[in-house]
Amino acid sequence: MTLMATSESQKPLEETAFKGKPFKCRVAFTRGPNLCALTTVNPKTNLVKGDLFVISLNDDDTQKLVMQVDRVDDERLIQPTHPEIFIDESIKKTFSVISFMVNHYMVQKVANKQAFALYLVEIQVKEQYFSRGDMWRFTRKLVNTTVYLKKTLDIFGMRATVYGLWTSRHPYRVSSGYITKDTKIVFRSLSTCCTIFLQMSKEMWDFDHQGDTYYEKAVDCFLLDLFTRWKNMSCQHDVTMTLFSRVFYNATSLEDFPECLRQDINRDHRGRFYEDFYRVIYQNERYDDWTPRLAKIKQVLINYKEDLVNYHKKQLPKAEADRMPNGTISTAADGNYLETLNLSASVFERHFIDRPFDRLGQMSLVITPGGGVFEVDRELTNMTKQRVLDNGIGSDLVCLGEQPLFAVPLFKFFKENPNAADDYQIPHWMNLSYYRSSSAQSCFKRFIPRVPFKEHRILGGLLDAKNVMNSITEDFFIKPAHLSMEEYDAHVFKTAPKGLTEQTSKTERVINGDGRIARRRNITMGPSQPPLAEEEDTLQEPNGMLIVNNKPSTLFGINDDPPQFNINVKDDIVLSTSHITSTNLSADLQAFNTYNQSAQVLFYNPQSFTRAAQSADTYFLTSQIFARLQARPKALTNPFAPATIRIPMVPGRRRWAHTFPIGPENIPWHFHHLRKMKGALKQETLVCIATCAHLVLPGTSKQLTNSLKSKRLNQHSKMNSDASSRPKRFVSPSHFDMKREAADRKNSMTDDNRSNVNNLNAKKSNTDNSNKSSLQSKSQKNEAIIWGPTGVEPWSASMITGIDWKSLTIPASLPTTFDVVPSEDDLKREYTHNSYELFQCLPPLTEYDRRRRNTQYGTTNHEGQTPPDPMERHKLAFDELIDQRLSQGFQMIVEIPPHIYKAMIEKIRLIGYKETGYNRLLSIGRIYHTLSLITEENRTQDTVFISVQQFKPQYVFQPKPVLYKYRFQCPDSSYYDPARYILQFDNLEVFAWNVIDNIVCSHGSGDHKLSDSTKHWRTRLVLMPVSRDYTIKNIESGQTKCDSRQEMSHEDYFLYVEHFIRFLVMLNKLSRIRSGTIESYHRPIDPITNIKRLDCHKCQGRYTGPTRTFSLYDVMSEDTQAINNLIALFQDEQQGLAFVKDNFLPEYSFIAIEAIWWCIEHCDDIYDEHTAFLLFELLYNKKIIRHCTNVDKSFRFGFFLYFIVTDKTTDYSFDSNDYAEVEFYETKKFIPSIDYLGFGVCKPMRLLPKLISVQEKIPRITRLGTSNVQGNIYSTSLSNISNDDVSTKQEITSIELKRNCNVDVDPRQVSDRREWAIARHHAYYNPHCLFELEIRWLVATSCILGDLITNWSLRTGTMSRSNQVSFHLIPIPCDPFAEFDPLRGPIYIRMDSSCLRGKLANLPEKQRVLRLNIFQELIVKRYGFILNTCVSYSNENIYYVHLSGGMLVYILSDVYNVHFNRRTMRVASNGTTDGQSSPLDCGFYWCWNFCLGKKWRSSQTGEEKYQDIMLADFRAFCANDDNRLLNFWNEVDGMAEAQMIEKQQDLEENDDI
Repeated sequence: MTLMATSESQKPLEETAFKGKPFKCRVAFTRGPNLCALTTVNPKTNLVKGDLFVISLNDDDTQKLVMQVDRVDDERLIQPTHPEIFIDESIKKTFSVISFMVNHYMVQKVANKQAFALYLVEIQVKEQYFSRGDMWRFTRKLVNTTVYLKKTLDIFGMRATVYGLWTSRHPYRVSSGYITKDTKIVFRSLSTCCTIFLQMSKEMWDFDHQGDTYYEKAVDCFLLDLFTRWKNMSCQHDVTMTLFSRVFYNATSLEDFPECLRQDINRDHRGRFYEDFYRVIYQNERYDDWTPRLAKIKQVLINYKEDLVNYHKKQLPKAEADRMPNGTISTAADGNYLETLNLSASVFERHFIDRPFDRLGQMSLVITPGGGVFEVDRELTNMTKQRVLDNGIGSDLVCLGEQPLFAVPLFKFFKENPNAADDYQIPHWMNLSYYRSSSAQSCFKRFIPRVPFKEHRILGGLLDAKNVMNSITEDFFIKPAHLSMEEYDAHVFKTAPKGLTEQTSKTERVINGDGRIARRRNITMGPSQPPLAEEEDTLQEPNGMLIVNNKPSTLFGINDDPPQFNINVKDDIVLSTSHITSTNLSADLQAFNTYNQSAQVLFYNPQSFTRAAQSADTYFLTSQIFARLQARPKALTNPFAPATIRIPMVPGRRRWAHTFPIGPENIPWHFHHLRKMKGALKQETLVCIATCAHLVLPGTSKQLTNSLKSKRLNQHSKMNSDASSRPKRFVSPSHFDMKREAADRKNSMTDDNRSNVNNLNAKKSNTDNSNKSSLQSKSQKNEAIIWGPTGVEPWSASMITGIDWKSLTIPASLPTTFDVVPSEDDLKREYTHNSYELFQCLPPLTEYDRRRRNTQYGTTNHEGQTPPDPMERHKLAFDELIDQRLSQGFQMIVEIPPHIYKAMIEKIRLIGYKETGYNRLLSIGRIYHTLSLITEENRTQDTVFISVQQFKPQYVFQPKPVLYKYRFQCPDSSYYDPARYILQFDNLEVFAWNVIDNIVCSHGSGDHKLSDSTKHWRTRLVLMPVSRDYTIKNIESGQTKCDSRQEMSHEDYFLYVEHFIRFLVMLNKLSRIRSGTIESYHRPIDPITNIKRLDCHKCQGRYTGPTRTFSLYDVMSEDTQAINNLIALFQDEQQGLAFVKDNFLPEYSFIAIEAIWWCIEHCDDIYDEHTAFLLFELLYNKKIIRHCTNVDKSFRFGFFLYFIVTDKTTDYSFDSNDYAEVEFYETKKFIPSIDYLGFGVCKPMRLLPKLISVQEKIPRITRLGTSNVQGNIYSTSLSNISNDDVSTKQEITSIELKRNCNVDVDPRQVSDRREWAIARHHAYYNPHCLFELEIRWLVATSCILGDLITNWSLRTGTMSRSNQVSFHLIPIPCDPFAEFDPLRGPIYIRMDSSCLRGKLANLPEKQRVLRLNIFQELIVKRYGFILNTCVSYSNENIYYVHLSGGMLVYILSDVYNVHFNRRTMRVASNGTTDGQSSPLDCGFYWCWNFCLGKKWRSSQTGEEKYQDIMLADFRAFCANDDNRLLNFWNEVDGMAEAQMIEKQQDLEENDDI
């Protein structure tokens, strides 16, 4: 891989940066119509649009501001005589400008814009969601503009604030600057999705060196500091806080456990039995202030240890509890750290589902009491790393323990063979922090322990130099030429030659004692001294591996620097293989000497081996020496000197590189890495500050210069209170590249490699002539240091790692730019190259004109418009494909390297096209895509061709899926539920990008439509009825009981139907044609008697004259004159139909249900809706009326749009599905929601929902119910009851249960492109059920779409003119009961049916279960829950949503949910039973609506208090407190008996008639 060169920032310019002399100018502060006013000047300033100028805000020129002219005011009739500038009023507050005292400032025009160029701009976003494609569009509008701190930006509906501005190679933030095409822009979020994991290992109950327990340090110190910073920054993070632990059991075999638990027990590589526990304290909570929640967190921690280790003993019956082995909580190193990160990654991988519009970013924070060392599985490590990097997850690790003297974080890999050597890895993809503050005052402030020594080691003399493992100075050896896999296999299996080389003979002489063996050297933290002559000699040493250099190396004397970099290249993805034996040592040694002529490996006595350490493919063996060497040797991962090891610059190392500013030494600056400030570096920094006043600092350059030692250092000393008395340290990048003597630089190959890490043309290393060709190819490849997130920051043992508060408070989103590409050799050898072409019709000129109008931050500006360029229209489609790749995790490489550009052009010319110069290169992981806008020789202006070329690795990285078993406790639950989840890697290499590209190009129409296999964003909304009597206010005050919701009245039932029509009119953006027409019709049928109202004409209230009528018999007899008269009556301006219109509907368009009600009103022969429906069915079959969108081929009862066919509309065709149309189910007559009669006759779901049998079952991969726990009570034939019942029901017209319609996302034309989305909604509606509306999109600006949905919600609550009924629109989860979410789960509520056994004793066993299940449904309906749908497939979930929208309930019953046959059932044991469940043990799953955020809360939804009241009361009811459950059974039984008697009487009366 090759690291792309970055443009060097120019040195500060003074005279050449400006043009002309400064002049005094009047500056006025104004407010603009948008968030930020335009910068306007008058002609007297001699400035034109686009010019840059600098304003001196004070007299001593220490506070300046660089700005850009947005507009020249030359249209005023009377021009002022003096220069005048108008700037935004917010500048006064940001920079403390007192305008009423001084209104004239010095202004100077800028000549060289690059002198003010910014390297990094940090944009702050709050309570909005930007996709990464949106970020790219946002960024492009900022290029060639100026910004200043706290400037508000509004671009295409996306609102943000400038947070930080950085220039290259300068250690401070500036106040303003100029954005170029090379400026990096990173977005930081004040409202991110944050998962906080607190590792409850056994160290949590230990004491730190200041007397605090680590759990007190975590809660009272770290979390308090973190939440305080969140409060000060006004953060609105969505937080899920989880405690996790691993419990080891003292057992020798699986038979030691009770049989019911054996399937949930895990076993590690050492044979130890364990279980992983997760306890969620807060789940998707959002608070303005989190500090009051610390009390609950600490309360949970107090009894956590005791509750966890004794959990099974408390839950099991006494006989089995006595057999349960004792458990102990693991250490931090042995904990389930990687598993936790994978569970978090599994949640973030589905970030496009249930997409909130007020959350941006995803952060995983793990707090551990350890020191950053973990024992992990190798394959799981590789999979975790790739998942975290591919999904752009910010992974932060905060250690409460002390920072060790070696590099951390450090992974020690599992080994099944105890005699094998240890293998280590230093992960670069985690952001590590160490927290050192304490609530207790310490009297040893000057002492900071780094290594916790034990007294017995000191007394035993184990700290003597001879007993401490010494460091081995690794001299460099040359990387061999890269071989293909076939060549490598041939080299490995070839027969070893009989003879040995000359170097091997020398080695044998050393083994035989003819040579001396060099001594090993200890690690020293002081300055490295040049090697002495005698140290290079070989000396006898009883222990250690010996590497003897034939050519002495030169060490440089920089404090805290490790020795030379080892130029051996090591890929940390390559895995170690098995040990070799001494028999094949000669062959390996020969291969080693073939590639490294300057080093010899000496060993002796290979018969006795003792393991010491292992890293990757290199092993150290003490006692007797043995070195494993290969043809391609691997470097040692030495945690004491990680900067000495160089690895290939793989793409994963630079994924987050453009998030950090560049420090003085051209190395990314990590603010929490505290290093000593060297004199030379300090002097250089001060000189830079003093000579760059034009860069305009936030305070002043003079103040920063004078207070560099006090202000900056004191700031960081406060962040680390324990280090306040230590020598002052300065937050800066490493100083490995400090200037040295020219001779030292010339002779140091290592220094050349370091200084040229960012240079494509790195100097060639000086080596022997025999290896000249291999070194030339080697020197052209960039390498990374094994430690650090960017691969270019060296490690130092004296470095102190603090807390990265910036990342924890306002985490950054994954940057959109990237700088690592494969080399030309790698591209040919390791990648496959394929391509495809896309053909697309150009968007209309109206869309292009809209884009041209949005020239300034998405606002209209008609200045300077030019004629439309056809190529610009081509780029509209081209940019959409780039947008999609960025949104899916790709990053853009701004400059395409020559070798990739060459391969791209050759491919385009090979297929017969020519390129136009519009090319883009994007990357994710090891996958690279190039997009090119291409043309044909004889092309037309209305078509565009796009070439997509994919470079994929030949060998796909695909780790094995891991079936992970764990126990999970959700909030408000008392049980740890057994759960399973498959940890697996999403293979990006097989993602069908051609499908996505075709969907984008076709706008989701035709054969290319959104499907579940494509990653598209979606959010689910439901329309909920609002009850008048069952209100939240009455329940919270105690006036109304929680289980007191009564049956809906007949009047309200049909009023909801009328109100639903008004909602769909609003949703479809329809309007009435005539001003005198009423807003909507009222149903002209009496709701109770279900016959025609006598006063139906007065109900409509439109006119007072006599009502014109028509004859039904004449029309149904197909009399032409009667039909024509009816059509004329339809079109009558006074008494005709209420026609609707928009920009696309034909004339005389009407709504089907309103036309049916109109016919009942205007025909004396029509008394019900069914007769009117038959009339319109006749008109439709005779093609007198037609469906507007041609989707339905028959007349439908409900909200459907039809039009009267006229001469103008005979050939009308509108194939686009732009309207939400819904059929009404069971609304012709009233049906009750609480079905007492069904309870009496034991028929579940007798009325609702309507179940439809399907031949093919929908495949489902769930997390819930994956445990075959003993006691699965519904594994009988009862699962077929619903299917049998379905066969007896009348099938409805269509089995299409959901419809799709297009959504006009941008009706106000705020965006610069065509925005489109799909609404997938219920095809049927009933007032007793909710109406679901799921929005899916690929090409839509999230902020614009979020504003549209918010507008829907507001209009839904205010559109009704009736005070009787209303709706509210709220979001709910697409996966409400966490079948796919490993960190979320429902609350199990058991219903105590023991009190009902006497009531069920006289019933057959089959009817007992049926009646009990029906009783469960009646309970949830009395608590205000309504069905999720009125028509459903028989194998789909049936659940209930509360009227408030904050709670959901799922009935545990195979009658209601037949596909949930395998689920976890808890066995309630009181110590007197055997713990076996019976068929009458049943319950509910209760879950919270985590999508109901703060912006959706209202008086109809309630707050946490109301939800807690509901849960507590529901639990008490199901537990039969005060015989409430039994009393409700008696009430239901009485109502059922009365209705059965009434039904029997009706049947007898009908028989008599």
